[in-house]
Parts: sequence; structure tokens; C-alpha cells
Amino acid sequence: MLIGFLLVLTCISNSSQALQSDQSKATQFNADKVDFNDVNQEYVLTGHVIVQRGSILVKGAKAVVVVDPDGFQKISVIGDTSQLAEFTQQLDSTTIEFIHGEGELILYEERTDVLIITGQAFTSRSSGKHWRDKLNADQIQYNLFTEKYQAVSKGEQNFAKSLLSPKYKESPKLFDVKPNYVSQ
Repeated sequence: MLIGFLLVLTCISNSSQALQSDQSKATQFNADKVDFNDVNQEYVLTGHVIVQRGSILVKGAKAVVVVDPDGFQKISVIGDTSQLAEFTQQLDSTTIEFIHGEGELILYEERTDVLIITGQAFTSRSSGKHWRDKLNADQIQYNLFTEKYQAVSKGEQNFAKSLLSPKYKESPKLFDVKPNYVSQ
């Protein structure tokens, strides 16, 4: 009997990709309070934290930013009791689309362009006011520029859940469906 320790779901989207121009943008930080440690290249932001890089926007209650010796950033953003940490990024597609995510903790590593959402992890794709795809799990790993996901959930009753929208512009109506035969 398999004790549901791990459920892995990999979703690959090839219809659009993240804005490539985000990679060349500077990272901007806003918060109520910022503590800098230039010796360790560590920055702690608290209160109404906003991290922005191009179309990428991450919000939370607290963030820790560490810059490694090669200049790459590692960013950890946590939510608080009233709101989860969240991120949004515009996708490079023929229509204006966004990927949105939420979780108790969001980790971003610039070197690999990987975003990890843990604790009540959720992502969705939207176009205008309409959502397209949704994913829930204990942890979601998301590559910002290849749009590859990996969702992991632990436990027998806590599965990773995904809902993919149909590729129709509009769902077919029941009365529009014609039978394959003609009655006489």
C-alpha cells in the first residue's frame, strides 16, 4: 500500500512564455522598513513589501533578499495572518495573459529563474477577467521563463489539484450539439 507521501504533477504550457524582457530589468523593493547589511549583502524588508522586476510583482508582509558573490539574488517573501504572499507575471502571448500565485512562502532564485511557492500554494493563468488554468498543492515549483510547473503534495488525502480550461473560445452549448444520425 502506497502511503501518499508524494504526488507529483508536471504541467507544461507551450502556448505562451513569460516576458523575456523581465530578465534584463532591475529589481525594485518597497516596504515600510528596510534593514541593510552591505557586508553580508542581505536586506530584510518588513511591512507591505513589494518586489518588482519588469512585469513580475511579488507582495508580502516580510522579505529577505540575499545577493550571492556572483550578483544573483535569492528572495524569500512571506505572508502574514491576514494575507498570503502573492506574485503576478505577464506572459508573452498574442493576448494579454498573466500567471498569478499565492502561498505562505514564496522563494525566488534568480540564478535558475525558479519560483517556489509553499503552504497553501496556488497558481492560476488569466486573460482579462477570465481564468484559464488553476493549480493547488502543498508546494509548486514554477520556472518563470519556461513556464514549467511541478506540484507536490504530501499525505493520503491532500492531493495536488489541477483544473485546465478547454481550448475553445466559448464552451459549446448543449443545444448546439447535433446527433450523428437523422431520425425519420
